[in-house]
Amino acid sequence: MAKLVFYSDQEIPENAKVDQRLLSLLGNKSAKIGYIPSSSDPSRKFYTHKKAYYEELGLNLALYFEIDQDYKSNDLDYLLSCDAIHLSGGNTYHFLYWLKSRGLILPLREYVYRGGVLIGTSAGAILMTPEISLSSIYGDAPLEGETMTDVTSLALVDFAFLPHLHSVNSVDIFMKEYSINHNSVIYGCQDGDGIIVDGDHVELIGDIQQVVNGIIVRGQNRIS
Repeated sequence: MAKLVFYSDQEIPENAKVDQRLLSLLGNKSAKIGYIPSSSDPSRKFYTHKKAYYEELGLNLALYFEIDQDYKSNDLDYLLSCDAIHLSGGNTYHFLYWLKSRGLILPLREYVYRGGVLIGTSAGAILMTPEISLSSIYGDAPLEGETMTDVTSLALVDFAFLPHLHSVNSVDIFMKEYSINHNSVIYGCQDGDGIIVDGDHVELIGDIQQVVNGIIVRGQNRIS
């Protein structure tokens, strides 16, 4: 029974409702969270900001687990023992390339199936869906030397997720075409809003835009 939290952005006051649902999923106010950055953060700048953010919620961001330059395989067991794992924002293609290169797709899926909570922000949230090609609308692309012919991802849900809805040009057309071409429901999310998956329940928090078979459905803030 998957427990997933989809953020468009995270460190803004508007996310308070999503934060509260995250806390209810965790159940443990002193929960331990592992952090996987999309790319190397040598100064730990972004990790430090995220650690402070979670401390405000009473949570412990206990492990920095880099997957590209400073990869430490010995920390994997500790990562998978955490109550939750956070997947950061960034270049979605680069992130997926290294998750696959390190053989982490299956361990993360099994982590979720065992009851671990997976938290994704922007790129990290897209990675929880079946595939990541829609991130190209933000200019995401493989980096030099990171050839990718397979953009399938964690596939923990059967819908697509488009963050930062307000920043995407011609977003209605894009979402309609994507939903038709991929035969998929796609949710567009503004910063400050989010989606909670708790088993079979999908809860839309905020002004989520839903497109099904090329048809836009608005205002469906519900638990299904």
